[in-house]
Amino acid sequence: MALAAVMSGCLATNDRAAVPGPQLTAARVGGYGDIRFWGDEVTPTIETVIRRQYRQVRDAALAGEPGARTRKADFLAISGGGGDGAYAAGFLTGWTRRGQRPHFEVVTGVSTGALAAPFAFLGPYYDSVLKDLYTKYGDSDLVMDRGILGLLGSSLYDTAPLKRLIEQYMTDDTLDAIAREYSKGRRLLVQTTNIDAQRPVIWDLSAIAASQQPDRRDLIVRVLLASSAIPGAFPPVRISVNANGRAYDELHVDGGVSAQIFFAPPRTRFARFEQTAFGAARQRTLYVIRNGKLTPDYKPTDEAVLSLAVRSITTLTKYQGLSDLRRLDRIARETNARVLFTSIPSGFTKAARSEFDREYMGELFRVGERMGMSGRAWQSGPPPAPALAL
Repeated sequence: MALAAVMSGCLATNDRAAVPGPQLTAARVGGYGDIRFWGDEVTPTIETVIRRQYRQVRDAALAGEPGARTRKADFLAISGGGGDGAYAAGFLTGWTRRGQRPHFEVVTGVSTGALAAPFAFLGPYYDSVLKDLYTKYGDSDLVMDRGILGLLGSSLYDTAPLKRLIEQYMTDDTLDAIAREYSKGRRLLVQTTNIDAQRPVIWDLSAIAASQQPDRRDLIVRVLLASSAIPGAFPPVRISVNANGRAYDELHVDGGVSAQIFFAPPRTRFARFEQTAFGAARQRTLYVIRNGKLTPDYKPTDEAVLSLAVRSITTLTKYQGLSDLRRLDRIARETNARVLFTSIPSGFTKAARSEFDREYMGELFRVGERMGMSGRAWQSGPPPAPALAL
């Protein structure tokens, strides 16, 4: 009886004020300007954002700012992958030690990649933060098992510890540092999925940091939490918005639901904007760190609901990541750009005992560090993927 009452109460609770479908494009986060745009189409908002960015890059280059370039640009995209994000953290650290890590104009991140992106964006000085995030904390530091309540509510785990950890590192000083880079034309972008709309949303965290709005830190923390909110496992995140004078909320989940890797909406014609701002198209290189293996990874699977679900999701995201890499490579070839990618070596065979197994992540961090130091980790062209990932 008590269980039935709890179940009834949990299932009946729904106090959302969801944005009506026809007003989706009108929804704005109160107090902010162009801080986000759809990730699946080119809109006037993204065009305005790019024009503003290129003016800032041009002005920064004229002022002699290090890294501001009008003939060449380097970008970084960090994929999803849960605890496998330790690979990117280690790789970036090793890349720094090699002495050849570029100054990225734009850094993007999805899911675990979103959590790493701010510190990759801020540069080598923050490598120690990346190492801490992926070697110092394990499951109990990031999530709490909700037990039977998890089966009845929105998620199996409570991410309050993860939220506190994000708040610990995303200080006002960190946001001020991000804001300074924004003024030079650099951009920090992360992706969530608006689960109501079934569409990807790209958030410009650098614009939020530069806004000086009193709630900028809270909004960035919520967006980062949302980008890593694995549906079912982690709770979705509500984002308060206004549309046509009324208050609503949006429900955002893991950006990896939409794509494991992203850079910009499809058919974004950077060369056209560069021609206007700089007088010619630039030489563009996108570096992609894929927090996962590209090849099938054999593992006997238990015939249990949870085991089958987890194995199915990891298989789905593997193929999704392969498809994303192929898409980015195709776009690069069509626009005279270049994509280089790295991924967890197939020879790394240690198995994680849980999603955030600290011992596993520590070893993977060291593998990534060695790969970053080697200078031989980058691959070009479409990945040697199974034929289905086209």
